Amino acid sequence: MDAKALRQHIYDMTETEKFYKEYYLARSNQKELNKFLANLNMDEVFKKHLLILEIEETIPEVFEDSFFFDLSNNDSIVVQKHERYSPAIEHSHTFFEITYIYDGQCTQEISGSTINMRTGDFCIIPPGIKHSISIFDDTIAINIMLRKDTLHSMFYGFLNTPNILSSFFLNNIYAKKANDYIMFRTGSDESLNTSFIWMLAESTNKQEYYYQAITNTLLLDFYMIIRNYSESVQMPLFDSRVDVQRYALIQYIQENYKEITLSDLAKKFHYSNEYTSRLIKELTGMNYTEILRTVRIEHSQDLLANSTMSVATIAEAIGYDTSEHYIRQFKKHTGMTPSAFRKQSASNRNR
Repeated sequence: MDAKALRQHIYDMTETEKFYKEYYLARSNQKELNKFLANLNMDEVFKKHLLILEIEETIPEVFEDSFFFDLSNNDSIVVQKHERYSPAIEHSHTFFEITYIYDGQCTQEISGSTINMRTGDFCIIPPGIKHSISIFDDTIAINIMLRKDTLHSMFYGFLNTPNILSSFFLNNIYAKKANDYIMFRTGSDESLNTSFIWMLAESTNKQEYYYQAITNTLLLDFYMIIRNYSESVQMPLFDSRVDVQRYALIQYIQENYKEITLSDLAKKFHYSNEYTSRLIKELTGMNYTEILRTVRIEHSQDLLANSTMSVATIAEAIGYDTSEHYIRQFKKHTGMTPSAFRKQSASNRNR
């Protein structure tokens, strides 16, 4: 089904939506609910990951990557239509989740706050944040899930472009606690509306290079949203001026990872070395050396996957004195050598 056909059929009820609507209606009457539950095929329920509030074992405590992603091939993006009438279960997940309202309106409960969403709204919820979404009508929402551990290698260039969205991603990649969500109101932007339908069609059809097509389309959407809708942004405010300064530390490391030292960082923010080190540990759970290594290795992953630079050249480009030191640090961080990572990335691109 191409994007044009999908646009015509997107309001059609899927089999899962029909199931959830029947369940939703049954819950209004205890007798009907008991009958519905008694007739469930539990093998199908678990096979299809159906969520039943009355059956505790169907409700994950946390939605892990494995719930949506095929971990055997390192898929990092999943695009799907939100299943209407599915239970509004408060949950968290280990990945970033984008919700785009294609048509209609709904509410999200995010960390105890009620967020009203309408057509064109684009909301990102990071890993570890408790939330739920309620859609019990014909509203169409499109969800995009992004794996946290590969986000950096997918969108490295964008994350190194200073803007409110890249800062949101970086803070939630490295910090233990950052903003609970970010939302942009794009209204009736037809190009974005078409873009999300197109990405959904690509994800459904899975033709050659669909993964790369979705990745680059989403990247373009990020830039268009930042360029055209930054003034519409809605996000929780930082608790204090100290929080703003702490997150600025992460951004500065990200921008100056090649040669920066702890002393350089402390001097930039007018702190002592000891205080700077403590702030980084409080914010990220890592010490300065660990976060610097993380930033360097993730940058090198982008170069390994998207350039023909030699391992030695990459090592020098990201700030390591020798390729041997770089290889040891890369393997410590990822569990594989740079060459193995490059080979795996090439295999994923060509599948």
